[in-house]
Amino acid sequence: MTDINGLAYYEVDFNADGTLDTATGGGDGGLPAAVAAGGITDLFVLSHGWNNGVNSARDLYQAMFGLLADQLGAHLSSCAAVGIIWPSLLFPDDDPATATPVPSTGAQLTAALSPAFPGQQQQLATMGRLLDQQPQDPAKLTEFHRLAAGLVTTPPLGVEDTGEAALLTADTATAFGHAAAMAPHVATGAQGIGNPFAGLWSGGREVLRTLSYYEMKNRAGVVGQNGLGPLLGGLTGPSGAPRIHLMGHSFGARLVSYSLAGLPGNRTGAASPVKSLTLIQGAFSHFTFASSLLFDPSRPGGLAGDGSRVDGPLLATFSSADRAVGWWYPMASMLAGQDSESAADLMFRWGAMGHDGYQQTPTPTGVVMQQQGKPYDFGPGCFYDLDANAVICANQSTFSGAHSDIRHPEVLWAVVCAAGLAA
Repeated sequence: MTDINGLAYYEVDFNADGTLDTATGGGDGGLPAAVAAGGITDLFVLSHGWNNGVNSARDLYQAMFGLLADQLGAHLSSCAAVGIIWPSLLFPDDDPATATPVPSTGAQLTAALSPAFPGQQQQLATMGRLLDQQPQDPAKLTEFHRLAAGLVTTPPLGVEDTGEAALLTADTATAFGHAAAMAPHVATGAQGIGNPFAGLWSGGREVLRTLSYYEMKNRAGVVGQNGLGPLLGGLTGPSGAPRIHLMGHSFGARLVSYSLAGLPGNRTGAASPVKSLTLIQGAFSHFTFASSLLFDPSRPGGLAGDGSRVDGPLLATFSSADRAVGWWYPMASMLAGQDSESAADLMFRWGAMGHDGYQQTPTPTGVVMQQQGKPYDFGPGCFYDLDANAVICANQSTFSGAHSDIRHPEVLWAVVCAAGLAA
């Protein structure tokens, strides 16, 4: 245990399948023992989304929990924070801290992906060489497509959130052509003249980005349901379970959401230890909690009914400046059904939480994100779409826009209010 601005901090480390990662000395971080010892009344749990390693996740936690600690006042001594570490990834070119106008080479790109795909090093190395060589051979494009598809080994958990899967089964020319239109970096005219396959290889690069992120999104759900949910459900102290407040950014929002499905079956309403849920620019379907999908009323969302496992408010921030969830996310999914639906329908069909919040019936309450100190009127068991356009708005990269512009006191103030701990 360490502390961040006086807030006790624990770190829990999961493998891709949701088991605790004890190989490098991680694991539960001493959290169950600390809760059992008593003194922790409220536990704030935060999961990162895509990132470029453990250090970047810890940097996020240091910033976010520091802002949280500054707002807890007299409650600080009885609260604790938990940072979730899980095997995710961030394309080098998508990192707001290091993104440049010149994309990484294929070798650099696949080397950066390697830590998130142990056991697939040879396939990644081959893909890196193909991206750099850009052979004018349809068979090599097909080989690259097959290798990229092989990165997806974790099944999705919800039918509303499987649009990217169309890239797995479409013929290579169709998949790469669709993906090329999404690429933030396009081939120059000189490259195109020298290599007529350059456009398709640009699409191949985007297919690799999309399918690797698709695997991460699926993985987040599994870690939440099989790992975090059971861990939280087993926490107990001298006075019972602590009050748990879940927070997640990007794919981490999916992880903490699916942890609700991993709680013991009787943990609903007042019996649930989870007292608030805050999804920060969630990179997964805005229909996930819907009792019936708005585009197909015969089917429910993947977590339909699991909102009852939160004995408190359920918040979802959204911002139109978030390009990752407002443009790239639905575009990556639009190959599924693009012949039968309008573009507007497809953008809504594959929309993400971070773009427009929960989409379900009854309609969630819309609330504008407030400055620190201005109270909210959150109610238990209610869904809130939290308009963060005035706060989460800095364009940090071509790919993601304001997706990671979340280190603001206003964001944590909403969390504190949802937890019922506002001074």
